[in-house]
Amino acid sequence: MAKRLGERLIEAGLASAEAIDQALQHQKITGHRLGDCLVELGLVQETALLRFLATEFKTRYVSADKLAKATIPPEVLDKVPVRMAEAQCFLPIAYDAERKILSVVMAEPQKTDLVREIALVTEMNEVFPFIGVRNAIQAAIKKHYYGDPTAFAALESGGVQALPRPSTPSGAYRDPNEPSRVTAMPDVSSRTSVSGSGRSSSRVNPTQLREALGVVRGSVGENDFLETLNIMVSLLEMPRKDFRSHSAHVARQSALIARRIGVPPRDVANTQIAAYLHDLGKKPERHLTLPLLASNPDLKGEAKRYLRAPIKLFETVHLPTQVNSLLAHLYEAFDGSGIPQGVKGEDIPAGARIIAAVDAFLDYTRNPFNPMGRILPKQEALDTLHAQGGVLFDPVVVDALITLQSGDLLKQRVETDGRQIFIADPDEATRTDLMDAVSRMGLVVQAVVKLDGAIDAVLANEADTVTVGLGYGVGDLVALCQFVRARPESASLPVLVLGEPTDAQTKDRLLQAGVTGFVPNNGNPDDAAVIIRGAYADRVEQGGPGHVVRGSFDELAPAELVRILGSGRKSGKLQIRHGPHEGLMQVERGRVVHAVYADKKGEPAVTGLLALPQAEFQFDPESVLTEMPNVDKDLEVLARQMAAAAA
Repeated sequence: MAKRLGERLIEAGLASAEAIDQALQHQKITGHRLGDCLVELGLVQETALLRFLATEFKTRYVSADKLAKATIPPEVLDKVPVRMAEAQCFLPIAYDAERKILSVVMAEPQKTDLVREIALVTEMNEVFPFIGVRNAIQAAIKKHYYGDPTAFAALESGGVQALPRPSTPSGAYRDPNEPSRVTAMPDVSSRTSVSGSGRSSSRVNPTQLREALGVVRGSVGENDFLETLNIMVSLLEMPRKDFRSHSAHVARQSALIARRIGVPPRDVANTQIAAYLHDLGKKPERHLTLPLLASNPDLKGEAKRYLRAPIKLFETVHLPTQVNSLLAHLYEAFDGSGIPQGVKGEDIPAGARIIAAVDAFLDYTRNPFNPMGRILPKQEALDTLHAQGGVLFDPVVVDALITLQSGDLLKQRVETDGRQIFIADPDEATRTDLMDAVSRMGLVVQAVVKLDGAIDAVLANEADTVTVGLGYGVGDLVALCQFVRARPESASLPVLVLGEPTDAQTKDRLLQAGVTGFVPNNGNPDDAAVIIRGAYADRVEQGGPGHVVRGSFDELAPAELVRILGSGRKSGKLQIRHGPHEGLMQVERGRVVHAVYADKKGEPAVTGLLALPQAEFQFDPESVLTEMPNVDKDLEVLARQMAAAAA
């Protein structure tokens, strides 16, 4: 069994043959399962292994981080004698009293005899086993049963949560001069050369790779800064009834549109920052937008005075120059009739064109004092923007906004658990045709012009399949694949090359670097899309994780969201926020099993959340229930009830 698991892990790209051998030696000493040994030695990332095993055993997993943060009620722990939990390495995490179902996390959920024994001892009708790693479960027993606050400390310095050492997967390119062994993560002083020939060391440092490709990446602090802006600006906008979370809406939708039209990742981040700041320091009683200035030219003087208000407020923060440029161009019209410089067309920064359109759309649909003098229905607002395309707004941006507001993209993202396919090719026609062909298959696809977009997606763990054009050059593709394969989080990620090398030596070199396969670039994008879909399906079947999906009830109506979650028999956590109010529903296999909202719990909380006229939501398909179930409602039934009530 251990050998079979090892072979499967190698085939999935999660571990190298050398790593399996090392883990087998460790297994002889400890007697632990092979998977536990791989994690204990830091040879495979914990979550990557758990996703793989959860798929094998047709269950779900609980990570060490979630076990450490979980709140398990005493009445749940009391269901299982602690000695039994310690001896068999499992932990109870949730209990449904009405249906008498106990959820446990186990190191070996495939042991059906043990599952039946737990049901017998606890007098349960059913025991549902999740999978976790042995060390994490043992630490969780110490924390939750014995109240040991230091139980997980050992895991943070080694074991499950330690940074895994990269292993070279089977088939990955290795420099013939490099020793055949598993190496530690290279430090900052390590060198990676990417020359025209593409020959490089097998130990690839992500930062050096990006520098070699001409890419500058933001730090983790950038994400922290964006989240800080989100919280701060949302609090400032809280008293403005018609503008609660307005800037957060603008930032999120602007980022989606920017990615949709191929804006480079760095500029996407700058667009988000500018969107969060665009209203700060301006008069709260008047919302300045391009349509307002076009309909009332007398306000242009006021707009010029307040244009730089956000820039001045954040002067000591030293915002990126590009952010200041976006804020200074927000009122430039596409036809050159705007202020302050009368810049037109693509001379206006892309981020400014995007923010201006999104800001105007939200003004039309939420502000009763907009230029139309009333709140417009969504479709009328989109029609108005479309009519203003080429005059006030960039028609390309307006088209992307219309696509976004149709809800089709968001619907696809929920249906596919947030999974995405990334296509990078320097040729616009090839990129666009292939993107359209993949989209017609019901899959979510993002197209990027440069390799940095694909690299950012990999680093953010947002890509589930990457297709890159041969036109970038063999050297950069080799470096990209080595980087992907060296990271445990992305080691099994399918990387396809669009176009097949004519000489066998180049093709073999790419395969050795870790390329999954080649996609014919013969002018028929539908044929290419079939191959990409096959690689994507393999990724999902091997336990590739889902990703958090964010949206709003404006884009996807609550009844439709509920219908998708129910018909897809989805599991995960749905968080819903409206102004200062926030609630959640935990979904398991298409049923709501736990819900809270304000002071409501259970079914009243479900009703209250789904009755909100406007709200932001996020769905995390990887979240598991660690709270006591307090409701049992089939989502398909609920969707039909909501549709009937609205008719």
